[in-house]
Amino acid sequence: MSIKNFKLTIQYDGTCYSGWQIQKEQKTVQGLLRECVQKIVKSKSINIIGSGRTDSGVHSIGQVVNFKVNTNMESLDFKNAMNANLPYDIRVVDSEVVGDDFNSRFYAKKREYLYKIKKSLSPFDYKYYHLNKYNTDISLLNQCAEIISKNNDFSNFCKHSPDVDNYFCTIDCSFWEFESDKSILQYRVRANRFLHHMVRMLVGTMLEVYKGRISIQDFKKMFNYGTERKRIVTAPSKGLYLFKVYYE
Repeated sequence: MSIKNFKLTIQYDGTCYSGWQIQKEQKTVQGLLRECVQKIVKSKSINIIGSGRTDSGVHSIGQVVNFKVNTNMESLDFKNAMNANLPYDIRVVDSEVVGDDFNSRFYAKKREYLYKIKKSLSPFDYKYYHLNKYNTDISLLNQCAEIISKNNDFSNFCKHSPDVDNYFCTIDCSFWEFESDKSILQYRVRANRFLHHMVRMLVGTMLEVYKGRISIQDFKKMFNYGTERKRIVTAPSKGLYLFKVYYE
């Protein structure tokens, strides 16, 4: 046997989980992944590293993780073994063995999120979309999205923490779009890093502009720290998806 560094791409429905990160006496995605790997390799010293944390109720289309294990199993066998032991709402969609120095968090260059909204919800999809009775004109939302792309200080649009030393993010993609039949409206945003609750606060506040409760001028002012902070609205977690993590 040999030590291998596995890199996995994970999809999950975040509805039933208290977020990504392991928490005492809470059901988390990272915790279940660790239990699964420990069962497969029969070891208790497994460190699951994720590309980033997702909050309670947030979903993933492309979370990336890595961990080192002592095994003879190849990447496809390990993927199949994990999927055989994971619950139905977590799936490994890709697996590969990478170099020993690879770290899914620190090697990530960019992360991309989607926020999905529907006009009406059925009993089968209310956990995955935010309900908003939008019209077909999203030009005002895209004006907001353009303002976001021209700023880099998101001090107002996040939950502050003593562990964070700055609130600067570089946005290189920010726009609203409809899916093909216009039944789903989504916001797409990509940056070098994201702050706690940042995307949800941006979306929630943009929707306030869209509804006429905040002017576009006031939205611009919100990027000056301390200004208009009390008017910022946080959108529900269920509409948010970690879409893709970029490493090059």
